[in-house]
Amino acid sequence: MQTKVKQLFSAMLAQLGLIKRDSQRLSAIPLTERLKVALSAFMALFIVTWISLQLAGTGADIVLLASMGASAVLLFGLPNSPLAKPWSFAGGHLISATVGLICSHLFTDLALMAAVTIGIVLFVMYIFECMHPPGGATALVPVIASTEQVLGYDFLLYPVALNVFVLLAVALLLQKFWLKRDVQKPAKHFDPLHLHQDQSPLKRLGLQPEDLLSALNSFNTVVDISEQDLEQLYHQAQLHAYKRKSGEIRCGDIMSRDLLTIGPNSAVAAAWQLLRKHNISMLPVTDPQQQLLGVVSTTDFLKNLQVPHYWGMLRHVNQLLLKNRHNKQYKRKVAEIMLTKISVAHEDDHIAALVPMLSDQGLHHIPVLNTQQQLVGVITQSDLIAALFNSKLS
Repeated sequence: MQTKVKQLFSAMLAQLGLIKRDSQRLSAIPLTERLKVALSAFMALFIVTWISLQLAGTGADIVLLASMGASAVLLFGLPNSPLAKPWSFAGGHLISATVGLICSHLFTDLALMAAVTIGIVLFVMYIFECMHPPGGATALVPVIASTEQVLGYDFLLYPVALNVFVLLAVALLLQKFWLKRDVQKPAKHFDPLHLHQDQSPLKRLGLQPEDLLSALNSFNTVVDISEQDLEQLYHQAQLHAYKRKSGEIRCGDIMSRDLLTIGPNSAVAAAWQLLRKHNISMLPVTDPQQQLLGVVSTTDFLKNLQVPHYWGMLRHVNQLLLKNRHNKQYKRKVAEIMLTKISVAHEDDHIAALVPMLSDQGLHHIPVLNTQQQLVGVITQSDLIAALFNSKLS
């Protein structure tokens, strides 16, 4: 009996949305990210209100639209939502305000005026592909104000256009430089890494972007998720399913531990000789505490070649092999050519985390760090292939 009561109570909470069973839990978002979003909304609304006050005329009745608060929630809290795209935001407010203002001049009955306004606003949002819920509130501002006075068409410029464009500009800047979120670009059938038209390795099998887009367009209501987000969600679900099926194979289980490293102040020629002697293509660069500073690879030696032909390249490479202390190439330091922006794994990471890096990013070696951020191993494509093969056999 007690178990049934608990199940009934849990079902009731889930129905009310207090328990998330089949949707994203907002509490799963890191606390630091939630604080940054809240601070972003604070800064945006403060700037919009301050600028509007500075530019307000002496007879201004409305300085800030209440719907800007709802838009801020969408722009910062749901930035990847189709409802929060720049056109949806700007068009949703400006077109809705225009409809509401026209209706306030055409009708005198408040109930009829409000109903017609919202009906037209929804239909127009469908036509112009600018669905933005707070725009409905903006449309009702001239409708409600008409009970005392009919607003003029300057309402579209101030406060609507001013509020909209200032908030949009501030939101785009905060998204890029504070929240570090770039505006999503349409997916392209092009691999920028290898400069060919094929899909990246992870996308060649299974669901394709056009499959996801077709599924989205099959709904007869607005689905609040973009095709790019749905594709990323699908790949994350695939990786999660693989982790569940393959067991707990960690990076620390398959990495190479007997490492060759070099210091940042070592000569470039010494790094080249190590790569050549041990027949490897990547060399980690570490400090005395084994903190990873960067990597140097055979590619780094060839990137800066300024030679007109094949024989010139051979001369450049041969200079690296000469043990001449006065040779310019020999005196260069590893720190001058090493790559510092590198993808790394941690020894407790599941091997599924390696798949996107070694397939779509075109990496051949991944440094592995421990909890103290010290270099403890390296994983190659061969290591991952062997691990995947062995997991299938077991």
